[in-house]
Amino acid sequence: MSSVEHYDTIVLGAGTSGLAAGAALKKAGKNYIILDSKKEIGRPVRSTGAVSLEWVKRINMPTASEIVSSEIRRIKFTTDLGRSVKLKYPNPVGIVYNFEKYEKYLATKFAGNLNIQLETKVLDIGKNTVSTEKGDFSADSFIVALGPQSRFGKKLDKQNVLVAYEEIRKAPKRDDFDMILWFSDMAPGGYFWDFANDDDTRKIGVCYYPDSSKKPKDVLDAFTKKFPELEGPMIETMAHQIPLARPADVVTEENRAYVGDMVNAVLNTTAGGLQGAFWSGTEAGNAAAMNDLSRYQAKWDQEIKPWLLRHHNIHRFMHKNGARSINRLMLYSKFMSGKKKQKIFGGL
Repeated sequence: MSSVEHYDTIVLGAGTSGLAAGAALKKAGKNYIILDSKKEIGRPVRSTGAVSLEWVKRINMPTASEIVSSEIRRIKFTTDLGRSVKLKYPNPVGIVYNFEKYEKYLATKFAGNLNIQLETKVLDIGKNTVSTEKGDFSADSFIVALGPQSRFGKKLDKQNVLVAYEEIRKAPKRDDFDMILWFSDMAPGGYFWDFANDDDTRKIGVCYYPDSSKKPKDVLDAFTKKFPELEGPMIETMAHQIPLARPADVVTEENRAYVGDMVNAVLNTTAGGLQGAFWSGTEAGNAAAMNDLSRYQAKWDQEIKPWLLRHHNIHRFMHKNGARSINRLMLYSKFMSGKKKQKIFGGL
């Protein structure tokens, strides 16, 4: 009978939150392993990669040039009802990661090579053991970063989820804006986007409350037909579901910590999950390294959850009456000072 490998902490899932947790454990000199069923780090792509630099710097996300596809200095928020807000900054306020390179960087360079075992599907999680298709492992604590659709977390609330679909298209860099968000009733509860990717390609996508009668690609194609400058040959696609429920109240359970999408660590205003995933994973890793997961729950309660909840409430207000709500907010922005306008829209 083969012996069971034992670790201080086992991280389940090698996405952004799991890799961030692993990096924290490695920096602390702990004995850990990250398990994931996928074949390759960074695949499949699960994010547009666009993040606010304010939060990148605040929570120490990596900014190495090799993982940044483009910088965001010029932003336009617009509706198909005729209103728009334009923001321009002298310095970058956001970046767009190359998602695959970004996660590979977390796995190999951010804290050095992490201890990762791929192609290892989790079958069951016990009190101190995890069973996989490749045998059993044991640990003092677990960090569960298995994503929103895992059977080891709460089921997605189908009333509070967005479908996201993006195509990287062959198209020249725009001269006017680095990022445009269109709020339209063609994408109820969400928006369409046009992000700079590099000099020759752009990220064109949509997120919206799911409608079984519409395929995401068809929704995107119908919208982009209105804007010929968005058209171009498709190079690559990204699709996934985004939880939009309130951030969880409880993120620890005995010797388990839950992170990322599993606890709705998503900015509902932009449907962005990278910042919340990285932050929650890092704090869970730090707490596990100190053998005290209550530290993660405390950090969640005091800092992470209030930040997420603010964006959750703003999203509810913004989309209460569809694109009309956004149109009205943009109308009010005409009477705001430049600084207040940038704080409200730039903080999204």
